[in-house]
Amino acid sequence: MRNVLVVGGGIAGYCAALGARREGAEVTMVARAPGATALYAGAMEVVDDLETLVVTAPQHPLSRLGLGPLGLAAELDLAVNAMQLALEKDGLRLTGTWRTKGVYADIHGLARPANLVPESVAGGELGALSGRRVAVIGVGEVGDYDAESTAQALHELHGIDAFAEAVSIPDLPPSASLTDLYGRRAPVPAQARATSFAYPPGFTNLPAGGFELLAAPPSPHGWRLQQAIGLGAVRAEITAFDCDGDRIVAARAGAKAFRADSYILATGRHIGGGLRGGRATTEPLLQLGVYYDGRPASSLGVRLQHLRYLDPAAELRSGVVADKRLHPLSDAGAVAYSNLYVAGALLGGYDLAGPSGFGVPILTGWLAGRYAARP
Repeated sequence: MRNVLVVGGGIAGYCAALGARREGAEVTMVARAPGATALYAGAMEVVDDLETLVVTAPQHPLSRLGLGPLGLAAELDLAVNAMQLALEKDGLRLTGTWRTKGVYADIHGLARPANLVPESVAGGELGALSGRRVAVIGVGEVGDYDAESTAQALHELHGIDAFAEAVSIPDLPPSASLTDLYGRRAPVPAQARATSFAYPPGFTNLPAGGFELLAAPPSPHGWRLQQAIGLGAVRAEITAFDCDGDRIVAARAGAKAFRADSYILATGRHIGGGLRGGRATTEPLLQLGVYYDGRPASSLGVRLQHLRYLDPAAELRSGVVADKRLHPLSDAGAVAYSNLYVAGALLGGYDLAGPSGFGVPILTGWLAGRYAARP
């Protein structure tokens, strides 16, 4: 049995652990702290059109896997299904598939597309609300949420028959905010004048016809997701690796050494600490190559600085590049370490907030875990 060490506690690390265990490996997952996963607002966009992606975005992490649209689709079926089953066992049920997409409202009444959403959100798919009368629940003691404006937006922007319904929770602290609702039982309006009830996120035990709105991060949706994926992780910060030639032999967290046959780096981008910004973006743990648009960032010099000035998002498209087996490359384009794999947002070439924002960590994590677990 092979031993696999996953460094990173986000959705990529979680899926990497699932993939490695599927191949029969013994897995240790080490996480420093919640990363960008905790900013999840309740809607997962997995991927858009695979055929278009592969043709038009050759530097996209999914395109670089070399699987083609059919191969990517088959692996996504496996990865997403495995993730949904595992999350349900860990207390979070996600509904939907990567092949279908719905549209859901956030706490401001704005529409957000999603392939996968928590079960508590699913009832709020805007198409399904057509013809229903929706009560938008507001809590009088909460000052940072206006149910009246949300109901108005649902009506004016989406044609939903929505109105605000005020409830009271007297034991809330003074100047309460939405975060104070987390974990409380959902209050039921005294007069049921609606067939559906839109709640701000955080409540439990929603009544029949009740659903949660999406939220701006950080949100209860992100807290629940991070709680589920972090259940089996060891809390430690990996600060260095011991190497022997082109192989890693141990990962170090202070005086403790984690030894394994294979290692998966799923440390995220800037929020998770996987990349370090500055005059030149670097990968701090192993000094892996950082690329922008298929070229080493170190070779672009002043040009990349100008791009960042004109478009700050250019910094967020930089990242590590891997081969088809998800081995990260050096600046010279060679495999850096033969038993190291990389997954998730650490990979460059795509927009975290785009239509494959969750597809990359889910699929590259899943595949990195499976590759790392094989002799």
